[in-house]
Amino acid sequence: MAGAVERVTLTHLQIPLKEPLRVSGGEVAIKDAILVAVETGHGIGLGECSPMTAGLVDPCDMPERCWDDLALRIAPDLIGWAFGAVEEIAERAEAWAGCSRFAVAGAETACWDLLGQARHATIAELLGASLDQLDRGVESGLSLGLYPTIVELLRAIEAHMDEGYRRVKIRVRPGQDVELVRAVRQHFGEELPLMVDANGAYTSADLDVFRELDGFDLLMFEQPMAADDLDGLIALQKAVATPVCLDETVGRPDKTAEAIRLGACRIVNLKLQRLGGFGPALALHDLCYRHGVACWVGSMPELGVGQAQGIHLAALGNCKYPSDLQPSARWFVDDIVVPLIEHAIPGLLRIPTRPGLGYLIDPAKVRRYQVRHLEVTAPRG
Repeated sequence: MAGAVERVTLTHLQIPLKEPLRVSGGEVAIKDAILVAVETGHGIGLGECSPMTAGLVDPCDMPERCWDDLALRIAPDLIGWAFGAVEEIAERAEAWAGCSRFAVAGAETACWDLLGQARHATIAELLGASLDQLDRGVESGLSLGLYPTIVELLRAIEAHMDEGYRRVKIRVRPGQDVELVRAVRQHFGEELPLMVDANGAYTSADLDVFRELDGFDLLMFEQPMAADDLDGLIALQKAVATPVCLDETVGRPDKTAEAIRLGACRIVNLKLQRLGGFGPALALHDLCYRHGVACWVGSMPELGVGQAQGIHLAALGNCKYPSDLQPSARWFVDDIVVPLIEHAIPGLLRIPTRPGLGYLIDPAKVRRYQVRHLEVTAPRG
């Protein structure tokens, strides 16, 4: 038993990115994150709600909405609650229906951290990862945004190649696709594990673009069509040999199950924020396994708490492809976790062995990047 929740602390942080992250829907230069600390008499569980700015996510998953959901509904609902099993966490999270999934993920994952500490088990162990998987670690893939020119993209890839990333992901959008991939292949060769992420920017009218991209031996096309365009995704997967991967579609569980059943994809990207925490992510992982669909773990990208959570999730057996999880120094000018997330060896992230999340936070850094703070406790009297 993790004990009754006595306090929930919310801290909205903003940390600048080293370079803007550009995708087909826009760009972001400052990372918003809401650190969620759930406290009992026995410990403190850490979670991260990692919202994005306008144009990159649904409006209900933006910082203001996430803060309101956590402050006004989720945090007060946790006060006085005691739990001792992941099933109880799932039941509690179901009561937050209508809240942003990003906000739910912040609180739900903090509860998993508390439960792991109470059971003296890592989150990866609570999820059911095998000892072999825990020993192997998690492969780290390089993720890049859009760049103004092809030369700048090639320079960005070169700048990180020595860090040993196990694959490279580049963004594409209409008008910036085939030539980008051709240039990367010509510069780095056919042996580079390469994938493209379209963030839903294409339609069925663009099938010829993907037929041409199909000749470049790519790992996958990530979310080529809009989240709810199952007909387009099905048509594309039938037209090409390259696997289609779902990302934004995964935010709608009914659509995801239908897409898998109808053969709209062969790969699914698991994102804790988009799914609403470890419980839904584990359920989708297992659904994919039963249907022969491989998984991997993506990133928003989160700060260190969220990245560490992803490392635990990526230890599951059906996570077959390198993750988007990357060291603390990859995206941000600073991070709040102790120790900083780093490659244990080039391109490989170790799975923490301490109970729960396995990471702490640096209070001085939290204060440095804090833009607002709230503590929720039981009313007196």
